[in-house]
Amino acid sequence: MKKIFWTIIAITALIFTSCSNKVNLFYDSGNTTVVYAMLDTNADTNFFKITKSFVGSANELAQDYSANNYQYDEIDVKFIGKFGNNALEDTIQLDTVSKWIPYDANATFYSGCYQTYYYTTAKLNEGETYKLRIRRKEDGVIVSAKATTINTASFQKPNSPTISFTDYETTKAHVEWKVTDANYDYKSTASYFEITGYFRYKECLSGSTDTTNHVIKWVLGSGKAENLYNSNTTPPYYVISYTPASFYKILGNNEHLKNNSPDGIKRWCNDFEFRVTAIGEELYNYYLVTNSTSAIQDIPNYTNVKNGMGIMSARGDISKVLPINILTIRNMISKFPQYGFVDPNDPNN
Repeated sequence: MKKIFWTIIAITALIFTSCSNKVNLFYDSGNTTVVYAMLDTNADTNFFKITKSFVGSANELAQDYSANNYQYDEIDVKFIGKFGNNALEDTIQLDTVSKWIPYDANATFYSGCYQTYYYTTAKLNEGETYKLRIRRKEDGVIVSAKATTINTASFQKPNSPTISFTDYETTKAHVEWKVTDANYDYKSTASYFEITGYFRYKECLSGSTDTTNHVIKWVLGSGKAENLYNSNTTPPYYVISYTPASFYKILGNNEHLKNNSPDGIKRWCNDFEFRVTAIGEELYNYYLVTNSTSAIQDIPNYTNVKNGMGIMSARGDISKVLPINILTIRNMISKFPQYGFVDPNDPNN
């Protein structure tokens, strides 16, 4: 009977828009502990998914919860680091919580059952290294992983009270953010940044009084932290450039706007959000390995879990929400009259 490890875990922290929002981990050995965790200092609770490999057919046993999950008393799970205002390293025992996953006949893996997650509500500190230690009671094997949390960042640009998008193709704008840590060296503990814009608006069909909210996503830029770092200023900062005129291209190509703009529809601009998302080295390495253009048929596994498989890394983000400049709104109305955007200063609206 072939030995197989197979698990797919949703990875909401994975920020790369060019790849799937799931982590796929494959392993060909039995009795292997599998870990997935994304440490976030802004979260009230940090969760850890800990499973195990199984022997047999993935098509059959992937639906069997007991085949690839530990019982609560089979492993001992500890988390080590500096928590809250404690200047000294501490070791805490992770608690467990069960979450009901509704049955889904099309699900690749088990559903219609309670699933166990390990968690802590202890406050994680920024720029600190944390260690996970799992002891399997059956054989005494110690499975471990470590990751460094993302440190503080704050926006420098945009710094205006509103956001304006010009339609000049040659005009460039910048998103800038700075990082501070205990050593004041202004370098992030993140390996990769993605900068995303979210245009929010509401719409109302002709003859209706009900409005619905909508969001259009715009990836403004991304890159390795070392490539976005500008050390020629005091203090140094991270920066990406984007073309404001591309905002109108995104509106013009949006499928919802193109296919849902009947006569009489009205749309009001809400705001525009800039979001900088940062991820740790381990998750970035996973992305590089699984998106390799190598001619090798089999995708190699990437893991930072010692004596096991999986990923423990870190994530973090900052955001800034700005109202849209009235000149931009009027430009939208002029360029796309069929979309029904309205001038908020017009008393008829």
